[in-house]
Amino acid sequence: MRIINPFAVSLCLLILSFAAMAQGERTRNHGKRMTSSDVRIVKNKPHIYVGFVREGKIAPPYEGESDKRVWLRLFNNSAFGVMFCVNPIPKAYGETYIRYEVERYKGFGRVPGVRSSDSCDYIVLAPGETVIFSVPREHLEEGLAVKIRYRYEWETDPDGAENPREPKHYTFFYASDIPPNDSGS
Repeated sequence: MRIINPFAVSLCLLILSFAAMAQGERTRNHGKRMTSSDVRIVKNKPHIYVGFVREGKIAPPYEGESDKRVWLRLFNNSAFGVMFCVNPIPKAYGETYIRYEVERYKGFGRVPGVRSSDSCDYIVLAPGETVIFSVPREHLEEGLAVKIRYRYEWETDPDGAENPREPKHYTFFYASDIPPNDSGS
């Protein structure tokens, strides 16, 4: 009668389960493993990112803001729809008002407050789509960044509400991303 070593059996089962999981993953993805770049439309860009459009002067839409604004474009470079919080705004200021925070990433000093309401609408930005919005220039002074929270479409409860247990995703646009030749116009 042979005695079976329980450690050896556990090790064999562990190896077999990893092999089965890897085979299942390759089968689901047509024989290839999914990587982060597989869900990117433009492979050398992040999934979700913000780009500079222009800088200019316009009457401020809200009291307390300057007449200097920066127009930005939010890109969905993902193969999946993403949702973010918006409010209406006149077209001259962009296609929508995207809710954001201002965060200091360099240096010290005051961080300007951001106008915010208690409620907002969520819109879905489909794969490959973009949306233009603007922020007051003072929200992108030296050392500051605009921080936008988003979520993927599947990160909701069945009733459509945000699930607090899901991860939180953010994309940033830094003051240093504004091209030097456009600053101060």
